[in-house]
Amino acid sequence: MPYQVAIFDLDNCLMDARVVGPLFEPAFDAIRRANQGMLTPAVLEQSLHQCWYTAFDLVAKRYHYTPAMREAGWNAFSQMQVGDRLEGYADLALVPTIPVRRYLVTSGFRRLQASKIRALGIGPWFERVDIDAIDEGDGPHGKRPLFEQILEAEGCAADEVLVIGDNPLSELGVGQALGMTTVQTVRPGVRPWDEADHRVEGLGGVLKLVATAHERA
Repeated sequence: MPYQVAIFDLDNCLMDARVVGPLFEPAFDAIRRANQGMLTPAVLEQSLHQCWYTAFDLVAKRYHYTPAMREAGWNAFSQMQVGDRLEGYADLALVPTIPVRRYLVTSGFRRLQASKIRALGIGPWFERVDIDAIDEGDGPHGKRPLFEQILEAEGCAADEVLVIGDNPLSELGVGQALGMTTVQTVRPGVRPWDEADHRVEGLGGVLKLVATAHERA
């Protein structure tokens, strides 16, 4: 069957997360001050680099941040928002031409992620925009419940849903677990994941994938 639905990630799929670079520096500086020798300088900088590719709560857990480090970063990130217009990847305008029902699901701090979407002006391209807001609620966070809601609402088979993003720890891993078709966008700085069903360099590859599936059907 041809693909019916596509679930897109935001950062490092539709936009390079690093374009907001200066915005993150206050959070990075706060974490450095709170580190107090817990992580070596090299490991600390490695962890901060991962904040461009993975939600902060997962980075803090993976690198065993102290409560003080986590609180310092959390307080800074939760207040951030993009004020100016953002530019996505050069192929961003292809999104509304992909002939499936489209959803956007992103993880992170509510204010920051919502401001990115507004600054890009892409909200109208999607049936729905969902933010897995890590700074809201006390329960576990993740994209799985949101993906399951989309699957139920659409009423299609899991393998008719494309999950398009960069991160095996987030959207790609969830899509794989649910039996959806995973498409990794291997943008600059993204490490290829061998377990993805498909790997593409950009949205042109997604458009070709959908077109080929429809032709075969």
